[in-house]
Amino acid sequence: MHRKLRLPSPAIVIACIALGAALTGTSYAAVNALAPRNSVANSSLRANAVTSIKVKDRSLLAKDFAIGQIPAGPAGPAGPAGPAGAAGPAGPAGPAGTAVKWALLKADGTVQAQSGGWSLTSHSGGTYILSPGSVVAGKLVVASYGAAGDSGTARGGIIGAPCCGSPEGFVCASNNDTSHLQVITTTAGGALTDHSFYVAIFG
Repeated sequence: MHRKLRLPSPAIVIACIALGAALTGTSYAAVNALAPRNSVANSSLRANAVTSIKVKDRSLLAKDFAIGQIPAGPAGPAGPAGPAGAAGPAGPAGPAGTAVKWALLKADGTVQAQSGGWSLTSHSGGTYILSPGSVVAGKLVVASYGAAGDSGTARGGIIGAPCCGSPEGFVCASNNDTSHLQVITTTAGGALTDHSFYVAIFG
């Protein structure tokens, strides 16, 4: 004798479906609470679990590494030169050099050699008035005997000074101005006598 199969009531079927949906939603929520989609939470990783073979090549960025962990690359080529800077201020002027003008005269007043610009203005009995081609006043004048064809009597004193009078020089018989000087040559006894000499002005 066969027993008649009893089907579940509609209420039980609906209750089972509702229970299954509720359990599925809870499981999904629990999984999503553990980690976002396509990711693994830090708490799920064991120490040293991630090795080089598990990291995709070229997937990490420089900022993912600690400072000093990535070696510096080779130096790149030098860049183009920048524009020249502005010129600096001029330095202080150095001390002025001392200009020297000189001449060698023979006993007769001929200019034998010179630095340039010299000329004889007048000459008589051991007195020579010369122009060096520049201002003489206020400058040092030095005269000394020379030997340009001069083998005459023994020499005495020699003096050279600017013209234009006191306080620094001669009152010259001619060309008594700031651009002339006078040289006087003498014998050993002090008499005015022609002799060869050098003359120079400094400054």
